[in-house]
Amino acid sequence: MFTFISIGVGLFVSWRQQQKQADRMMKWLQEPSIENEQALIRSDGNLEWYTIGNELRELQDALEEARQRSVDYETFIESWVHEIKTPLSLIHFVLQNRKDEMSPLVYQRLDHAKVSIHDHVERILFYAKLQATHVDYSLKRLSMEESIEDVLLDLESLLAEKRVRVQAAIEDIPVVCDERALQFILTQLLVNAVKYRNEQVNSEIRLETGFNSDLQRYYLKVADNGVGVLQSDLPFIFDKGFSGDLNNQKQSTGMGLYLVKKLCEDLRIDVQVDLQHGKGFSMQLLFPKVNRNRGC
Repeated sequence: MFTFISIGVGLFVSWRQQQKQADRMMKWLQEPSIENEQALIRSDGNLEWYTIGNELRELQDALEEARQRSVDYETFIESWVHEIKTPLSLIHFVLQNRKDEMSPLVYQRLDHAKVSIHDHVERILFYAKLQATHVDYSLKRLSMEESIEDVLLDLESLLAEKRVRVQAAIEDIPVVCDERALQFILTQLLVNAVKYRNEQVNSEIRLETGFNSDLQRYYLKVADNGVGVLQSDLPFIFDKGFSGDLNNQKQSTGMGLYLVKKLCEDLRIDVQVDLQHGKGFSMQLLFPKVNRNRGC
């Protein structure tokens, strides 16, 4: 009996020592400080922990430096975007108040350039925003009709210069969304339709809203009669920086559709794509159902 008790006590003491050693090692791995390292070395006498500890601390410092650079970069981008909006507002003010002093063509070109710059600035802002750990959205009930009208007004000069006609069959569906994000999504879809218009035909974009009784979802459909997308490229059109071979020419969706997809995922908006190579492209946004009278 004494022998069994001695063996049991010995095993228990050995297990406790191993447990304490494992705890010291875990604590050191979580915080590879010199104090934790010395405690680990005192417990087992292995001097190799010095070398490993130095390497861990170097990696930890490099990781913290990279994290700080990322934070600084994000802060700089957001600051730059807000700063650049001041001269953009000035350009908008001059164009609106000096329109009579310019020829229609000059005004149209300058306004188109302003819209293009603003679009790229918004892309940078939303890209930086989506990289953040937590993204804040201001969700509220919106008028889809008003949102579409605002976007079409902003893109008026672009549509006129590229000779793209917009046909709208709009029903003011109730949606709950972030206003800026929704207008950004609409802008990207329209700009993408203009970019990939078919110059051999009279270009047009069709906007349609309504309620899909089968899916029990409100929808917004943006369709065009442009060059379309190859069926083989369809799985990749939302990839960042995707480029595809269309009619022996490289076509790139750039960042626009990538950002659209990311924002839609965050806002619980489903995206459906329909296409026919050489005959157009159609994208449908499906919004969660909202009670017309009571809101969310």
